[in-house]
Amino acid sequence: MQQPSFPTPLTRPIGWSGAAAVTAGAALGAIVGAKVACAPGGWLLDLDACAPAGAPVGALVGALLALVALPLLGQGTRRGEHAAHRPAPTTTTAARLVWLAIAAALGRWLAEAVVNPQMELEGVVWMALLPVVLVAAAGLAIVAEGLVRRRGWARWAAVVACSLLGVTALAGLVDWIGALVRSRAHRWGPAPIDLVTAVLVLAVSVGVVMLLMTPATSRDFRSSRQPPAGTNGR
Repeated sequence: MQQPSFPTPLTRPIGWSGAAAVTAGAALGAIVGAKVACAPGGWLLDLDACAPAGAPVGALVGALLALVALPLLGQGTRRGEHAAHRPAPTTTTAARLVWLAIAAALGRWLAEAVVNPQMELEGVVWMALLPVVLVAAAGLAIVAEGLVRRRGWARWAAVVACSLLGVTALAGLVDWIGALVRSRAHRWGPAPIDLVTAVLVLAVSVGVVMLLMTPATSRDFRSSRQPPAGTNGR
């Protein structure tokens, strides 16, 4: 059985692109850290308000994750290049899962508006999230297209983003279970759509990361670059 292919350790300075990647990972990690600290804290610690205490830890984890995945940036085709062969099945499947994540995000936003059409202040906040959802969907669409074109940055972005997204989904799943436990003493319970969303996002995130780290995907990206003209592949 083939083992997952992990990025090799860095052997040279990361440079400006690497520094930008680590900074982006830290920014994403800070958002995820704050979300993760808020989700289970409401029922584990009985917190009345959500304090962004997890942001610094999340930023550190995101930066470390981005740094570990940094070698992926050097694999695959570059700007203006076309892949020398068709994408591997693992690469194509990962790109399709990213598209599924886009559909899930848009569907979740639309479902909330349909299920709760009479939301007052929460409805205004939910409508305000639409631009954020659209921007995130556009970013994921660019990543999905980049995977098909075997861009190294797209593989890096998908691995880092889906890893952090999976943590967020897991925290949401824990939060839903906690709300279900609390609901035994009341006549209300958590919305089933929240459970479906958390499970779907978690499954998609894990699937994308596992597919992109397989040896088949690594070979696909490494062999996608066309040899220089006149070398005949030598």
